[in-house]
Amino acid sequence: MFKKTIKSKLGFTLTELMIVTSILGAVSPAAYIGVKNKAYEIQCLNNLKQIGAAIQMFELEQGRLPNAKFFPENPNTDPRSIKVILHNYGMPDEIFICPTAPQKLRDMGLTYLWNDETSARTLYSIQKPSQTWLMVDMTAAYEQAKSHRNGYNILYADFRVEWSPNPPFNPATVEK
Repeated sequence: MFKKTIKSKLGFTLTELMIVTSILGAVSPAAYIGVKNKAYEIQCLNNLKQIGAAIQMFELEQGRLPNAKFFPENPNTDPRSIKVILHNYGMPDEIFICPTAPQKLRDMGLTYLWNDETSARTLYSIQKPSQTWLMVDMTAAYEQAKSHRNGYNILYADFRVEWSPNPPFNPATVEK
């Protein structure tokens, strides 16, 4: 009979160390930042998709879209804050925060804007749901600030989320 011997490796060879070091050294800081930013963009997109699902549940239950404000003064307590309205639909607080938003905006507890022109409307009353936005990155209100690849994630009334290089409204018309 043959005996199998199993060798236990407690360390690693110099060759293995050199290979790992060369692989890690080949990843430039710019590439790392690009990958990190793409991950944040996808996280923001997924946040808006989850918010969209909660809005759909709200609309099915209430027969209309939420009666929310564009951006409430206190997003954590204002009864017309989309965050407060959707709280009963199991939405955790972090869903309402885009990871690329400036810290000052994240500290407010909400980094998305609601299209108040759709407030309390039925979905059937929206003529072009694929062109009507419901929510967008808050940075869309600032002409010089763009969150993702110099653009914005937008939730539309047909509940798809898309990236766009342009905000869904004219930022110059927004009262800040």
